[in-house]
Amino acid sequence: MVKLFIVATYQAENDASLEHAIVSNYPDRHYPIGRGQWMIAAKETATEVARTLGILPDRSPFGGSYVVCVDEYFGRTRGEMGDWMDAKAPRPAPRSQNASKSWKTRDTLVSFSKRLASDLLIVLGVAIASMIVVHFLKIK
Repeated sequence: MVKLFIVATYQAENDASLEHAIVSNYPDRHYPIGRGQWMIAAKETATEVARTLGILPDRSPFGGSYVVCVDEYFGRTRGEMGDWMDAKAPRPAPRSQNASKSWKTRDTLVSFSKRLASDLLIVLGVAIASMIVVHFLKIK
């Protein structure tokens, strides 16, 4: 199964050589995100991707660099990047009737956020009510 990985370095002096390693080893399976950041589609583990690129814990030429496996993704992005992610590592089929490819739309995210906020307020209210009851029981 193909997974997505984020490869990043916070040391700008690594950018050119790390990019060369990425382009050489994953020519059709990389996507530049920003300065010092790339996405890679691969079947390996994060450790294997890091070793392939030369990011090693004890003697790496790329200090301050790391590889992170992306288990799941959700959100909004430039259409080009979202299309690349969907093409390289397709998401599993939706688990419910409500989930669909409309995850990219603002309305879906706003609706999800409102439902989440509402659910959190209910949980918070129940927790506060429980604490009040426990407090009064201790007083008596």
